[in-house]
Amino acid sequence: MAFALCTDAMKAQYNPNSVYSRFGLGIIEPTVNVTHYGMGGITTPISDPVVLNMANPASYSFLDATNLQTTLKGTFTKSTFQGATQNYINGQVNQLSMGFKKPSSKWAVALGLNPYSSVDYRFASKDTLSDTLTATYGYTGRGGVNKATLGISRMFRIGGSESSSNGADSIHHRLHQFSLGLNTHYLFGNITRENVVSFNQTEHYTTVENHNLWVKGLAFETGFQYKVNLTTRRDPQRRVTGGSALQLGATYSLNANLNAEYTELMYSIRFASNTAFRDTSHHLDALSGRLIIPQRIQVGIAYKLYNKTWGTFVLAGEYSMQNWSLYRLEISEDVNLDRGLSNATSWAAGLEFKPTTDVSNNFFNRLHYRVGYRNNSTELIINNTRILQTATTAGFSIPVVRSQTKVHVSAEWGRRGTTAGNLVQEDYVGFMIGFSLTPSSFDRWFRQVKYD
Repeated sequence: MAFALCTDAMKAQYNPNSVYSRFGLGIIEPTVNVTHYGMGGITTPISDPVVLNMANPASYSFLDATNLQTTLKGTFTKSTFQGATQNYINGQVNQLSMGFKKPSSKWAVALGLNPYSSVDYRFASKDTLSDTLTATYGYTGRGGVNKATLGISRMFRIGGSESSSNGADSIHHRLHQFSLGLNTHYLFGNITRENVVSFNQTEHYTTVENHNLWVKGLAFETGFQYKVNLTTRRDPQRRVTGGSALQLGATYSLNANLNAEYTELMYSIRFASNTAFRDTSHHLDALSGRLIIPQRIQVGIAYKLYNKTWGTFVLAGEYSMQNWSLYRLEISEDVNLDRGLSNATSWAAGLEFKPTTDVSNNFFNRLHYRVGYRNNSTELIINNTRILQTATTAGFSIPVVRSQTKVHVSAEWGRRGTTAGNLVQEDYVGFMIGFSLTPSSFDRWFRQVKYD
């Protein structure tokens, strides 16, 4: 797979996502809300009674009540290529979702809208062909794939026997909670790419190559979560004062077989005086076929330690794998397929701290704090160099007074790519802000009203 940054310098870009979005379906966007973003992007083992986790459908059953949330994302990026730098800004709505759960029910339903991938780049390079002839190569891409999701989840509970030793402090009751879930995704979108070769002499033709891809279809994702309290400590009145718990999670995204429509046009054009001469050399018009997205496996583990005196710690880790070498655009032998992708892996670690409000109910004790780190070995190998992405994250949540509603803020400091091997290094700072709305005694929306 050739990367076309081959000569002088990268030109200015206007609100692009990344030059690395040129390949495949672009930059694959993780399904994370603000709380996951601040914790290294970990989602698989995480559930929250008042925050919806669309990345693992099994988590829906752990909601306490109906939940509505939305997320905005912005990124500031500095690209470096052969000593030259360029800054740009990108922003988007990252998630809009809602979970439906009655407090007494073991079933839950969720729906949401998220970006699946994004393509957004513009760069150019120059090459001197002779003493008087110079060629300019321009590359532009726009679009992406969106994901509309409908999911369902069911919880199962198995209680163990109580045991005690050394008094009431060690009494505990082990409860096993197991949840299964299924997400049905409708993927849809359009990706447009244009390559232009122009010359500094008008007697030479400018060559333009356009590629347009439209995709739509269903994809399925299954998930499970398992929770068990390892230890439980109680006071003499048998009120819980502390303990520990283990959380496990996994998701499996099946191969997605989508409908695809592809158009490819290549033509040459030359301007002489007031006349333009155009010659179409290649044209594929609205070819129908299939686009194959490979399966994805993701597993995670979280250890929870809580105490009435100081609060709750959650330490979590996650690993995922997706073999993009199996990605295919099956339309025609004449289609210029991108077959240069490889296996992608990712791992992340994160920590969440929730101070107790029993000792002090000041503002900082009501916040929830998160930090994390993630390392992605992407599907791109360019000039025999694997493109890596690393990021350090942090965030916090602010509960709204007298409500279960929360405002979330998170940030990510990361790097994608490298300047070695004539490649581009992208250093970026990403921000997410969002909120999760949950009904309480002070906001009664989505509450059932009973009449005698």
